[in-house]
Amino acid sequence: MTAPAPHQPPGTLVELLARSVADFAGRDALVTVEERLTYADLDGLTRRYTRSLVALGVGKGSRVGVLMENVPDWLALDFAVTGLGAVLVPLSTFATPADLAYQLRHADVSHLLMSRRFLKHDYLAGLLLVVPELERAEPGRLYAPGLPALRHVVVRGETDTLPAGATGWKAFVAAAEGVPADLVDELRAEVDPEDDCYLLYTSGTTAKPKGALHRHAAVAGNGWRIGEHQQLEPADVVWFYFPLFFSAGCINVSLGSLSHGAALLLQPVFEPEVALELIEREGATTWHLWPHTLKALMAHPDWERRDHHRLHKGTAPYDLMLGLTSEAGVGGVNMYGMTETCTAFTCTAASDPPEVRSRTQGSPLPGCELRITDPDSGAVLPPGTEGEIRVKGPNVLRRYYKVDPATTFDADGFFPTGDLGLVRDDGRLVFLRRLKDTIKTGGVNVSPAEVEAALREIPGVGEAYAFGIPSADRGEDVAAAVVPAGPLTEEGLLAAAHQVLAGPKRPRAVLILTADEVPMTGSGKVRVGALRDRLLEEMSTPATDGASRTPGGTHGT
Repeated sequence: MTAPAPHQPPGTLVELLARSVADFAGRDALVTVEERLTYADLDGLTRRYTRSLVALGVGKGSRVGVLMENVPDWLALDFAVTGLGAVLVPLSTFATPADLAYQLRHADVSHLLMSRRFLKHDYLAGLLLVVPELERAEPGRLYAPGLPALRHVVVRGETDTLPAGATGWKAFVAAAEGVPADLVDELRAEVDPEDDCYLLYTSGTTAKPKGALHRHAAVAGNGWRIGEHQQLEPADVVWFYFPLFFSAGCINVSLGSLSHGAALLLQPVFEPEVALELIEREGATTWHLWPHTLKALMAHPDWERRDHHRLHKGTAPYDLMLGLTSEAGVGGVNMYGMTETCTAFTCTAASDPPEVRSRTQGSPLPGCELRITDPDSGAVLPPGTEGEIRVKGPNVLRRYYKVDPATTFDADGFFPTGDLGLVRDDGRLVFLRRLKDTIKTGGVNVSPAEVEAALREIPGVGEAYAFGIPSADRGEDVAAAVVPAGPLTEEGLLAAAHQVLAGPKRPRAVLILTADEVPMTGSGKVRVGALRDRLLEEMSTPATDGASRTPGGTHGT
């Protein structure tokens, strides 16, 4: 019988991988529709990529960008980069050329490893718009004023016709031959728990995204702790949909699973039919997903005929998870966290009672401190009182890169999250909503999430996004943008909303648009501010009868 993971968090990602390879070498680590890598295979691929990176000049402190979909190479590069003491900069596969330019420059990326294309994105073409110098440079000798730190660009896929300054994937892999194999362990031995390892970019829905700088002990330790709370074991098979560039993907799911010997199922794109086939084929026991993903799976014609009944763990909302398993009291864990806290800061345990997992986000992870404070004064509030969540602990970011830490942490070293919550008498956190998202209308605080949930129940509504708009007499009015899932008119939507929402919560203006028109950040989150701006612009545009469409005017209820 395979030995369990040691009950101490690993200090580095090097240690995390080494433990798993020693204990689970022959077990599946990464599984795709067409590919299967054991833990020994993953280590072998990681070692080869480590040597290739060394050949390109990557060393301790180097900033290495990775722009790839969910494939085994992504995780092998993760362990290879961080195993050198270099800093991994995961880049969004949703990135526009402008997004890419900002993050590459801000992060001081010297080496970029990227897929040439993914879905509708041509990343190489987008990069050339930013760095035309790549067309005439020599590999390793790229000097571009727009991206002054960038020297190497390595392209994965379709590498027959590359700019002169780019390196193809085959050449990158072959470069390993020039580096002694025993150098890998020597370099890994120099990695320290306090070394920086990840530079993760936040969503940037209202401003430029910030780079959260994390150290090895925070990333490796928190990944392991998440796996402990989920009670993962080598027999578990983990399916997920989160992109690996999300902290939820590269820390919560990946490290939580790989630190405990579980098999990780990878899909580059969420396709319900393929997902259900993979889940059944591999006997997935653990799912990580968002509610809309689960709804898409359950709505697919294959849902009823596929065997998905091995599920008993995961990190979807607990009540949804419990509805998918016949085992009473078994289901997912619930957690609270963000990019700045290596995903989870609080977490329920898989063994907690249903009431705890369905109504709370659990207790702070070991070594973590939590405060609820008055949003205006910063005064600490007693249990049961709603206020801003502030956090401090080993998994909190070291700093925002290129930002004065004095503007990030309070006088006691706590990080203000901008989220509202309360702590119960039993010490467990209840997350309520984003502080800045609260709509204050006529003296009443309205939660956008509550409005959105009600709107989604209206026939013909697919997705809904609620936000506040200026009001002359109420401070703010509730407004919403909606993506239809069927026939829908503005008048019909407003009338239906009048029936399902109380007075202050009813939208007084709506915007109906297609899914393609929803503005997204580089990390795939909706830019609510852009939706608000578009609605206000439309409302100020004269109608055909000459009237202005203003709040409380022709859109009013």
